[in-house]
Amino acid sequence: MNRDVVEFRRAGSPDYEGILRLQAANYVVNLSEAERREGFLSAEFSREQVAAMADDLGIMIAVESGVIAGYLCAFRNEFNHGSPVVAEMLNSYDRVEFEGKPLSFYSSYIYGPVCIGKNHRRRGLLRGLFEAQKRDLEGQFDVGVAFVARSNAHSLQAHIWGLGMVDVGDFEVKGNSYVILAFRLAS
Repeated sequence: MNRDVVEFRRAGSPDYEGILRLQAANYVVNLSEAERREGFLSAEFSREQVAAMADDLGIMIAVESGVIAGYLCAFRNEFNHGSPVVAEMLNSYDRVEFEGKPLSFYSSYIYGPVCIGKNHRRRGLLRGLFEAQKRDLEGQFDVGVAFVARSNAHSLQAHIWGLGMVDVGDFEVKGNSYVILAFRLAS
């Protein structure tokens, strides 16, 4: 992929519709079993929630030929997410450790969700979004924390093997198992 034609930047209000279209195309209930093996989104956000995340720590987008090819969200632990999954992950911060200390010890933010369009995968966009987000937030936080559904093997592999995130524990919500991943930001 020629990186010169991909722009990584923070999303603004004109980008929200493109983010919502990409989200709908990759939301788990809209995918076949075969499509789910390539990765999926476990949660769906409204336009208002997308706007609130963009106004908080931001949504990094990858734009290729004028089209949003991928996005990566970030939000503060205190953000009003309304998600029982995020709430349960935050409740686990005292019992899971990263680099020998509980996650609650660190100044951290929540990484994700991330979504790459089907026609744009395996071309470096995930790494580009990740690096752009880390540059944008470095100095503000020590650690980023993500969660991935254990059943989403494609996403787990991409985040652990592809980006070097560390599996620090797991939790369960409504019978679904999730893996907590952590990574360092430059200070």
